[in-house]
Amino acid sequence: MHYDVVVIGSGAAGLTAALVAAKAGNKVAVLEKAPQFGGTTAISGGGIWVPGSPQAKAAGVQDSLEMARDYVLGVVGNRAERALIEAYLHKGPEMVAWLESNSHVDFLISPPSSDWYPEVPGAVDFGRLLSPTEYDGKKLGKDFDRLQKPRQEFNAPGGMMIDLFDLEYINRLPAPSALWHMAKIAIRFALDKPKFGRGSRLTMGNALIGRLLHSAIDAGIDLFEETPLEGLLTADGKVTGVRATLKGASTEISAAKGVLLASGGFSANAEMRKAYIPYAEQHVSILPYANTGDGIAAATATGAVMGEDNHVNAVWAVVSKRTRADGYVERYAHLIDMSKPGCIAVNNAGQRFGNEASVHFVEAMHATGTVPAHIIANAKFVKKYGMGLVLPGGGKIKEMVACGYMKTGKTLAELASAIGVDAAGLEATALKVNVDAAAGKDSQFGKGDTQIDIEIGDPKHSPNACFGPLGEGPYYAVEIFPGDGSTTVGVKIDDQCRVIGQDGSPIGGLWAAGLDANSIWQGKSPAHGCNVGPAMVTGYIAGKSLAGPDPST
Repeated sequence: MHYDVVVIGSGAAGLTAALVAAKAGNKVAVLEKAPQFGGTTAISGGGIWVPGSPQAKAAGVQDSLEMARDYVLGVVGNRAERALIEAYLHKGPEMVAWLESNSHVDFLISPPSSDWYPEVPGAVDFGRLLSPTEYDGKKLGKDFDRLQKPRQEFNAPGGMMIDLFDLEYINRLPAPSALWHMAKIAIRFALDKPKFGRGSRLTMGNALIGRLLHSAIDAGIDLFEETPLEGLLTADGKVTGVRATLKGASTEISAAKGVLLASGGFSANAEMRKAYIPYAEQHVSILPYANTGDGIAAATATGAVMGEDNHVNAVWAVVSKRTRADGYVERYAHLIDMSKPGCIAVNNAGQRFGNEASVHFVEAMHATGTVPAHIIANAKFVKKYGMGLVLPGGGKIKEMVACGYMKTGKTLAELASAIGVDAAGLEATALKVNVDAAAGKDSQFGKGDTQIDIEIGDPKHSPNACFGPLGEGPYYAVEIFPGDGSTTVGVKIDDQCRVIGQDGSPIGGLWAAGLDANSIWQGKSPAHGCNVGPAMVTGYIAGKSLAGPDPST
């Protein structure tokens, strides 16, 4: 089998690169280990952080390249590889414009989303985060089944997808216009589910992959699922292709211009987790089980250098889990519930140890050794906001208590006994929270003090959108663990996304993008959208480099 370009992985990085290379006239193959296409991106929020995008400029957002550069360098600090950051900031808007002119990909400015370090000069609270527009999966025709499904744990009951842009309507319920908007979504899902086994209205990362997959098919890219990478082929110190398991047989596939590694990092590789992730035994990743570091292993076997000086080695996420009767481990990322008023997280002494609304909460778990911990709220909270796998309305409370995922107690002392924490400590913590909540000020950890907290709080709750009393029982608790929504350690690349070898120069014929490449932020993400954003931008840069007349020089 002979190609110009071979891409390993079908997430946003791989498909973007493949599309760019194919549109330049190259014969391209995409090899995906999993049974369906989409990788990490398909189960993500799909947002991309791109300062100075065409959408932002059209909307009159007050931003500049200089502001974005100051902000990123201020966040990343002296570990920054400036050439990569410059490439990202310059090529990001170009990538967005190119895709919208050459593919089915389409973005909108997300609802207000603050940069994660508002105290750093250059930070803004709107205009840098883009979200993919919703997509009709039926447009894929017979290839719809080749698209990875979104994680059911992140959707409404039954798997119905909700978009960020739907939250406005949810917040306005039961207003008639909001009811009608949500009813149309529910009716469409109900009609789709018997036909397709899922809804055809795709949102977030699933919409982005649907659009990229549609574009790849239109571009004539050869797509191979269930085709794991075995290793790289080399000749005279240059990568010339790959060996992969294709239809059960080991197959050599040549790549005249080069190979791109975009297989999704190592979150499911136990040995690599032990080497790079704190509390590896308790760590729970929400990424696909196919992300076992195959691309990284193949690259290092060929002489690639790993990143060694990251701030952290993953984009942390607070995660809870439960094992279903069929053996599947459901993993829930607590991105929304912990930020609401009336929810606290405690250690074994029954004490709070951090700001539950913070995007950096896992760092508090690591710093204090609180692994695992518990989040606690009362029945009124759970029914209003949901709690982990229990969605708003509280319809699954009995099921989750019965299986042990959720613990309950009529009093705080009874709950403390059920989860193994100090009862006196928990009662004292609750009293302190109740007193502070009356004034609307978290005197211990400042929950709700910043704009980024408020954005995921309850806008209807005052005086603090994120901080409120625990209230009366009964109470519920869910065990939480440090986890990740992305690993950040990978092979080092240059500003063309060429993989760097032991001698400090690029390895001929080899590129890396997305999670197989070391984080351009050195692990310290500046904002939401800084996983998929770099995946797409590095994929775009790699695709352009690969498409050149002699990309290995």
